[in-house]
Amino acid sequence: MTGITAQTRVGTSTPGPAHDRIVAAFARAASTIACEGSLQTVLDRLAEEVLSASNATACALLLISRFEDSVELFGSAGYPDGFLEQINESMALRTPLVSLEAYRSRARVSRDMAGMLGSDPRFAPYTEMARSAGWTSIVSIPLVVREEQVGAMTVIYGDEREPDESEISFLTAMADHGAIAVHTARLLAESTQRAALEERNRVARDIHDAVSQSLFSMRMQATALLITAERTDDPTVPGLQDLTSVVDRTVHDMRALIMHLRPPDLHDVGVAEAIERFTMAICDRAACRVEFHAAGDLPRLSSTTEMEIYLIAREAIGNAANHAQASRITVDLGPIWRDGGRLLRLNVCDDGIGFDPELDRPDRLGVASMRSRAAELGGRLSITSTGAGTTIDLEVPAPMTRTERP
Repeated sequence: MTGITAQTRVGTSTPGPAHDRIVAAFARAASTIACEGSLQTVLDRLAEEVLSASNATACALLLISRFEDSVELFGSAGYPDGFLEQINESMALRTPLVSLEAYRSRARVSRDMAGMLGSDPRFAPYTEMARSAGWTSIVSIPLVVREEQVGAMTVIYGDEREPDESEISFLTAMADHGAIAVHTARLLAESTQRAALEERNRVARDIHDAVSQSLFSMRMQATALLITAERTDDPTVPGLQDLTSVVDRTVHDMRALIMHLRPPDLHDVGVAEAIERFTMAICDRAACRVEFHAAGDLPRLSSTTEMEIYLIAREAIGNAANHAQASRITVDLGPIWRDGGRLLRLNVCDDGIGFDPELDRPDRLGVASMRSRAAELGGRLSITSTGAGTTIDLEVPAPMTRTERP
């Protein structure tokens, strides 16, 4: 990132009212990043600080979906109502937005507003808005976090004002502040996920040490009583057989609960092997057949991403086995290419009775959890369900090396 360099250039400029506004904006921006908990609030405040210390009319910080088809988060100041909806509509139409150009090129992009809007009919929704607001030029600067582009900061000027080099340096530094805010929010999310995982592991250990051991002891005693009763033709044999079956089912359920609470260490086995092991465990305790297929050239993902994919897979497979009355489940994991980018795709299909995925019920927390995890990964989760079965399809962006081509 270039935040330090940009701040140095601004800081060494000739002191004056503009310089004082810039220094104050930097200080408030740094304080906002350090103190505010909501990334949305931080981005809104950064946009306001840009307007307070520059000649700009409007400012927006956009976090762009990795699929480049929508805006995930939008911090803004000075824009009319409904502007975000128009951006998403324009992205769906593949309008050549300046923010997307800066995002893809990782370079600052400047345009004359009138010339840009007249160059493509897809800009039509912006024409009247720009005329009413008096917009004359636009500048967009990419937001880059640890060599990964996450969005862009777009600044609009009116009254034919043009930013000079000093103001461009200020905008670049503020864009770096925005990138830092995104990075800080992601670190906080990862820390929260790790804390939750550690707590789940602790609960799993407590269940294993307390409840599971008691169940194992009860199972052994019930089995011993049943053997003794069978030898003596005791009339309690049917009741003891039922008791033994209940204990067996409870032991299996307890093992499944512990497995659900304490997922495997993916550092040792990888996401594909972890999913395969879970499918084998399902086959052992459920009356259904599970087939798992994984491509041999899976992309390398972060441990956090792999864990989220594993948890989504486990939820989808478990729901099919436990609730869908499925006799057959197929699970496919592998890379696909779309629009020049590589994705990791997880597909889970069953031949069960199906359900309404849009029905909001208290016992449908699993569906909400899968969707939430997919959103956190910047991925897409689609659920198609009929009376003939259910298909759950997850696509997650996967990084490419420079030598890879679609």
